[in-house]
Amino acid sequence: MFFFALLGMMALYYGYRLFALTPWYDELYTYYWFISKGPVYAAIHWPLPNNHVGYSVLSACLNYLGNSYIGLRGISYLCALANICLLYKIGKRYLKGWYPLITVILYISMNLVNQLAVQGRGYTMGITCLLTAWQCMIWICEEKGTAKKVYVLYAGALILGLYGVSSNVYWVVPLCLAGGFFLLIQSREQGKKEGIFFLKTEKGKKLIHLIFASAAAALGTVFLYGVIWLAIGSNLLMKEEGSGYYGMTHINIIGKAPFAALSRGMKYMLDTPYIQSEERAGFGGRLWEWLKTLSGYYFNGLSVLVMLLWGAGILLLGFWIIRSIKRKEHTRLLLDLTLFIGIIMVPVCLLIQCKRPYYRVFTYGGVYLGLLLGVMLDRLERSVGEKGKLSGRQRLLSQVMLLLAVFIGIKCLGFSGYNDQYGTREHEIQDAFSKTDMTRWKNICVTDCNQEYLLYFLYGIRCENREIEGTEVVLLDKRMTEPDFDEMVWEFYHRYDTIPWNYIEQNMMPVYENNDYILYTIKEEQSKNEK
Repeated sequence: MFFFALLGMMALYYGYRLFALTPWYDELYTYYWFISKGPVYAAIHWPLPNNHVGYSVLSACLNYLGNSYIGLRGISYLCALANICLLYKIGKRYLKGWYPLITVILYISMNLVNQLAVQGRGYTMGITCLLTAWQCMIWICEEKGTAKKVYVLYAGALILGLYGVSSNVYWVVPLCLAGGFFLLIQSREQGKKEGIFFLKTEKGKKLIHLIFASAAAALGTVFLYGVIWLAIGSNLLMKEEGSGYYGMTHINIIGKAPFAALSRGMKYMLDTPYIQSEERAGFGGRLWEWLKTLSGYYFNGLSVLVMLLWGAGILLLGFWIIRSIKRKEHTRLLLDLTLFIGIIMVPVCLLIQCKRPYYRVFTYGGVYLGLLLGVMLDRLERSVGEKGKLSGRQRLLSQVMLLLAVFIGIKCLGFSGYNDQYGTREHEIQDAFSKTDMTRWKNICVTDCNQEYLLYFLYGIRCENREIEGTEVVLLDKRMTEPDFDEMVWEFYHRYDTIPWNYIEQNMMPVYENNDYILYTIKEEQSKNEK
């Protein structure tokens, strides 16, 4: 009852955020260039490394409903609610009492999780893929007679996770390893007990099937990205005069030289990585600071406490894993392996790669942190019971932890940073546009890319006109009006020197001004409105 009440509250809260928060640049770019152009276009175009292809394809299908907010964020909204259900289901399998609910409350209270819950990007969908694959792995590893459809669902979740956000490889590999190690341990023990080769045991056969499902997921991901590489490669080859394919169509190039197009597209993607490698000298110190900052993004201002929880969790999980293997008690071994490998692999991989990705890539870490806290609290209560304490004390401890989790959730979601607009300037552009009826203007000028993308997102107007002279309405960033402002702002289409001030002074007048923008409309039209 409490869980469904919480789910209903979060459905309303996420629904409010879906429509109330103005999309920021990454969302607008994704909608303008991919989602709005349909699922087929979104599936074969990848001009920038941060395009979440799989998310764009699904969102493009939802965009046919005719509402841009639902088209952009509807998939994230559905996934955010699905994540609550999946996390609760996994928690219920391993934790008792209130602790599954406590885990969910702590998870949804995390700033990074909350901020990205309904954004029009693929991070929330990636968490859905993680939890789906994890649940499938539980069925495969811990239950008898696993159906083939479970392996198919497992592979599909991995494929969609990588197709949605390629950086999800940081959880895909550890998850596969955790399932593999668990089945290997169990199959070897079963083989010794039955006196047969471990791969011939039930668990051994499941290990083989899991390896094949993981390999199939890898091949499926390569195929989907191969389609993108073919599209990119053929497009580049047809534009290169010295390539021998100059002027040919995409279809002709792919038909006559598929491998040339494939290799050219792959090379382009690898030459423009999303996250650049860094110098190895001093990287350990920079990575430590990066980890502390990331920990602070889960719970604002509590980076030190979260780091201590990570450290204590790794030590405890390692101890529990060794104890489970020695005692041959595997009730919670899969959970411990998944959490331990999932947590420890992140700093290890980053040290090897010498990279510090964007923090939002690790939004899925909220799942590990929430479950880790739930597991630690649950086993603390179990240890109290093992020492012969009264069951009433156990219930009291559980109830106190629930109240504390609820308090943390209310406190966190009450922070201003949790509910602020994603981008201040995008919100102010929307505010300025709302002061006039943009749909009735015949000649509009856009002076930066955010205006261009928002104009289409809000009103369905694709405007590529950047010439101010002769226009009826123009919105200027206040920095453009300052002669001495010379900083490089890549969003700008205009600067002070390129703005025809004589035309504006003679033909236009300011009708609205907020903190960052001034809205001008043509004088004749303004005069008619006043009359």
